[in-house]
Amino acid sequence: MPETKFEALPTTKIATASGRIIAVAIVIAAINYASLIVITLIFSILIAFVLEPAVSFLERIHIPRWLGALLMMVISLGLLYLVVYGIYDRVIAFIQEFPTYGAPLRHLFASFEGMFKNIEKLASGMVPASAQPQSNLPTIRLQQESHWGQYLLRGIGSVYTFILTVMFIPFLVFFMLTAKGHIWRGTLSLFSDSNRQQAETVILGIGHMIRRYVMGNTMVALMAAALITPVFSLMGLNFALLVGPLAAFLSMIPYLGVALGMAPPLMMALGQYSSATPFIVIAVTVMVVHFLAINVLTPKFVGHQVSLNALTVTIAMMFWGWLWGAAGLILAVPMTAALKAICDNVEKLKPWGAWMGED
Repeated sequence: MPETKFEALPTTKIATASGRIIAVAIVIAAINYASLIVITLIFSILIAFVLEPAVSFLERIHIPRWLGALLMMVISLGLLYLVVYGIYDRVIAFIQEFPTYGAPLRHLFASFEGMFKNIEKLASGMVPASAQPQSNLPTIRLQQESHWGQYLLRGIGSVYTFILTVMFIPFLVFFMLTAKGHIWRGTLSLFSDSNRQQAETVILGIGHMIRRYVMGNTMVALMAAALITPVFSLMGLNFALLVGPLAAFLSMIPYLGVALGMAPPLMMALGQYSSATPFIVIAVTVMVVHFLAINVLTPKFVGHQVSLNALTVTIAMMFWGWLWGAAGLILAVPMTAALKAICDNVEKLKPWGAWMGED
């Protein structure tokens, strides 16, 4: 008999691939378990990147860095306080009147539920009786309700823990801004001499991209709110000063923005209007402003700093939204863009960066 030869399997490569998969799984499990800490750190880093140019400017005019960082934190917290103070009364009034809007929403959801049950009955009726399993045992069905609030708040734990952790953000941002020089030198020292310049370029690029992305999208959202809110006010929509900016900021979420931006004003209109005209006006207004923001304002103020293709953005939002809920949807694009910036500057990862990009 002819001798059969078997090729040896590349066990080293298999072991390496298995080790990488296990490492990725461990990292995902870790950031999911410590999601509140990780989310807080990421938001602190984003805010520090945005405030850094102003602190550096104050340092150049001979203001101590710690004092410049303190001034920027006080100004930021002051602006946040003014925003909260401006909408506080409207939020309290909305909470008090929410039961009025809850009844139409419950009726709408009940209508959808009834429609789906009818479709299910129709589909089950198309199956022959002989094909259906026969059993004399009683059937027990357990139905678990799906709460959107639990999905949106996923990753932040309880409200008390979330508020307690968020209180650390100003301190984290202040320490990051004050100790920038030490953190910068310590970060670069983690790399070898041959890779240090490349690491510096990547980190500077990520910082510039984050600043351009956050500031640009904030300006675009404010402009969108300035266009949407007057329309809602003129048509007499209740809580227009609250719902208009909310719809504008939600519409900035990639691909899902139109649907998310329409949801708050349409839900508000359900408890106020009985004709179809106001609903059409709301939908057209949000769609037109979203189209203007995405195709005209965003390229002007954000540019092409976040050059991610549609598939990459969709996968990123699905993954981070599944992992962290609403916080994941907010952080998905900047984190993925930062990952692409790393891939574009590391030789072995350049194919992945090209796959994630638009070109």
